[in-house]
Amino acid sequence: MHRLTLRAKFILIISAIFLISAAAVLFVFSGVTGNIIREFALRVASRQALHDKNKILSIIDREVVLALKLADDSVIRKWVAPGSDPALKNAALKQLESYRRFFRDQSYFIARSADSSYFNADRSTLPGQPRMSILKQENPLDSWFFQTLRRVDTFELNLNYDALIRQTKVWINVIIRDEQGEKIGIGGTGIDLTDFLSGIVDSSEPGISAILVDRRGTIQAHRDRKLVERNALEQNPDKKTTIYNLLDSTEDAQYLKNTLESLSNERQKVVAFPLQIDGRQVFAAVTYMQEIGWYNIALVDVSHALRPGAFSPILLASVLSLLAVIIVIGFLMNRLVLYPLRLLTDASAAVTKGNYEVSLPVVRRDEIGVLTESFNSMAATVREHMALLEERVQQRTAELTCANEQLEASQARITESLLYARVIQASILPDSRRLDSIFSGWCVLYRPCDIVGGDLYWLRETAQGRVLVAVLDCTGHGVPGAFMTMTVNAVLNHIVDTRCADDPARILLEMNRLLQETLRLRQDGDSLVDAGLDIGLCCIDVAQRSLLFAGAGISLYRAEGDQVHEIKGNRQRVGYSGSDLGFVYQNHQQLLDSDTIWYMTTDGFLDEGGGPHGYGLGTARFREMLMKYRSVPLPRQMEAFEQVIDEWRGTGKQRDDITVLGFRL
Repeated sequence: MHRLTLRAKFILIISAIFLISAAAVLFVFSGVTGNIIREFALRVASRQALHDKNKILSIIDREVVLALKLADDSVIRKWVAPGSDPALKNAALKQLESYRRFFRDQSYFIARSADSSYFNADRSTLPGQPRMSILKQENPLDSWFFQTLRRVDTFELNLNYDALIRQTKVWINVIIRDEQGEKIGIGGTGIDLTDFLSGIVDSSEPGISAILVDRRGTIQAHRDRKLVERNALEQNPDKKTTIYNLLDSTEDAQYLKNTLESLSNERQKVVAFPLQIDGRQVFAAVTYMQEIGWYNIALVDVSHALRPGAFSPILLASVLSLLAVIIVIGFLMNRLVLYPLRLLTDASAAVTKGNYEVSLPVVRRDEIGVLTESFNSMAATVREHMALLEERVQQRTAELTCANEQLEASQARITESLLYARVIQASILPDSRRLDSIFSGWCVLYRPCDIVGGDLYWLRETAQGRVLVAVLDCTGHGVPGAFMTMTVNAVLNHIVDTRCADDPARILLEMNRLLQETLRLRQDGDSLVDAGLDIGLCCIDVAQRSLLFAGAGISLYRAEGDQVHEIKGNRQRVGYSGSDLGFVYQNHQQLLDSDTIWYMTTDGFLDEGGGPHGYGLGTARFREMLMKYRSVPLPRQMEAFEQVIDEWRGTGKQRDDITVLGFRL
C-alpha cells in the first residue's frame, strides 16, 4: 500500500467507499423500510381500532341519550310512581309509543317498583299494547330488576349474547325517579348489534380484521362464529376461549393482559403493538369501550400492510445515483487535484535537492493555483531566509548568553544576601553552650523552608534565677518570616526587660498588645499589615523544680514513663489584627523531675504533608514518635525526628518552616 501512487490509492479508496456506501445504503434502506412498514401498520391498526370503537359507541350513545330522556319524561314518571291514577296509563303508553319510533330496534321496556309490573314492546307488538308481566324476586330470570334498582344510580349497560338465535344485544337500564329523587322504576331499550359487529370483525379490506373481548379476555365477537357460539353456550367462565389462547407466546399474552388493564384504567385511548397470533405476525391496536366493558382489538396483517417490493425503485435509483456521483467525483478529483499535485510533488523534490530556482506555471486561480503560486513564492523566500538564518541565530545566541550571565549574577547577589541574612538570624538563636549550662539534655530540629525562615526558638535567663524558653512560629517564611522573627525577638526581650519576666500568660498578653502597636495593626482603625505568631512559652524555676507554661497555638508535650501528655495552649494567637487585646492566656503549672522530657514544636512539623494520601503528620503520629524515641539520647533524637519527617514527606518539597525543641532538667 505504501508503494502505490496517490492515483492508485484514490481509485482503491473510491471503490471501497462505493462498496461500503452501497452496503450501508442497503442496510439503512432495509431498516428504514422495516420501520416505515411497522409504523404504517401500527397507525392503520390504531385508526381502525378507534374507528370501530366510535362506530359502536355512537350507536350506544344515541340510544342512551334517548333512554335517559324517556326516564325523565314527566308523563311516564307520574304513571310509574306508586299510587298513580290508572287513567295516566293510556297517556304514558302513548308517550312510550312515540319514543319507540325513534329507538334503533323500535323497542322499549318499563318496570315499576310499586307493583313489580313489567311492560315491554317491540316491532312484533301493536301500538299501545305492550306485553305485561309481574317480576318476582325469587325468579332468577327477574333478579336483574331488583339488583339494578338497588345498586344503579343513573343507568347501566348490560351485554347479552343469545346463542339460540345468534344475537348480541345491549340492554340500556335507566333508573326512573320521582320528584323527590326516590327510585320508582326502570326504563330503557335494547340494541341488536349482531349484524353491526359482524361488519366490524369481517372487514372488507384485505389483511384487516377485529376481535371483541370482555374484561377477562373472553372472545365475544370473532370471524369464526363457532368460537363465539361455543363461548356463549359454555357456562363455566374458565373454560371459555380467550384471546390469550390464540397467541403463540406467553410474553405476548402477558403484554396484552397488561395493556387491557392499562386501558381499563383510562390511562390511554389506544395502544398498538406487534403480536404473533395463529402462527402469523400481525400488528394489533386495542381500545376500551367502558360503556359495555368490551375491548376492540384491530389486527393488521404485516404482509398486506405495505410490501417491501414497493421500495425497490427507490433503492435502485439510490444505488445508481451513488455510483454516478462517485464516478464524477473520481474524474474531477484526478483532473483538478491529482495531476496538479503530481507537478507540485516533482517541484518539491527538486527544492529538497537544493534547486531553489524551480518555478511552476500558474494557470488557475482556485486553491491549487494559489498553492502553486505559494510554492513559487516559498522557493524564493527559502533562498533569502537561508542566507539570513545563520546571522540571526548567532545574534540570538549572543543575546541569550548575555541575559543568562546577568541572571546568574543577580541570582548570586540574592543568594549571598540571603546567606548573610541567615547568619544574622542565627545570631539571635540561643547559643549551644548556654543550653548545655541550663539543661541536663536538650535537642533542637531547626529547619527553615528557605534559607531563612519564620520559626524561632528563644532562651532567656532572668535576674530572679528563672529560665524562659520558647518556640515561635511567625507569619510567613523566607524573608518576610525572618523579618518577623527579628521583630518578635526584640518585642519579647523588651517585655521581659521592662514588663514581666515570671508569668508566661502575662508575657503573651503584653506581647499581643505591643506587637499590634509595633506593626500599627490598629492605627486609625485600618490594618496596614496583618501578621502575628504562634508561641509556646515556658518559665522554669530551677530552684523550686517547677515549670509554668502558656501557649498561643502551640502545645507543650510531657514524655514520662510510657506515656506522652499534651498540655494544650490557648487557640487565641498573638499579634494578629483579629486577636483580642484583652484576652487572658492560661498558665499551666508543672513539676519537674530528671526523667521527664519536655517538647514544643511548630505546626510545620505537624502539618507536613506526606504518607499514602498526602495528609499532614498530625499530633497523634507526633506523640507516637516521641514515645518511640524517648529512650534515645536527646542529641540523637533530632536525627531520628528528621528521618521520620523526611520519610513521611517522601519525594515532596518541604512546605513550611520546622522547629522542634526538646529539653530535660
